[in-house]
Amino acid sequence: MIHKKRKTYDTLPSKLIMEGSNMPFAQKLSRLRKERGLTQMELSEKVGIGIAQMRRYESGKSSPTLEVIKNIAKTLVVSTDELIFDEGEAIIKQKIQDKELIAQLEQISRMTPHDREALKTIMESMILKNRLEQIMPARSDAAWTKQMKSVVDEFRQGAKDFSDDEIESIVDEAVDAVRKAS
Repeated sequence: MIHKKRKTYDTLPSKLIMEGSNMPFAQKLSRLRKERGLTQMELSEKVGIGIAQMRRYESGKSSPTLEVIKNIAKTLVVSTDELIFDEGEAIIKQKIQDKELIAQLEQISRMTPHDREALKTIMESMILKNRLEQIMPARSDAAWTKQMKSVVDEFRQGAKDFSDDEIESIVDEAVDAVRKAS
């Protein structure tokens, strides 16, 4: 009896990963594993696959499922983009170089909508604080007032769920923080 290999849709074909790639997936996996100081055995145990399967991935004889790619990326503390795509193809990495920040953003994406909104508010406040720091020391009072109004108006657009009193309180805290830092 001849058994045909069944095509599954949660497995990425080797061609998809390797074709047109400056560094094939197998080489990337091996390089990243070695950079982390892991043996094939250690990585396979952490990812939850057999050592023989890990060897097939690193030799390019087999391609992992999407779930295994995700587990490998988590274990190696890289984005799946970095694991699969060539430099310049990765979507997040093009914009953000801080790997710890990328990992944090991935964690944030798994939070509840309420917690994500709370973090967005905190980030908006920090962005506002940073923008205020940039304009406060170098501007005349008139120029600073005009710029401050523009920054606050922009902040209000992103904080539509907040009352005017809450927005004013956030702005006051940001201004106080800038003054204390100066």
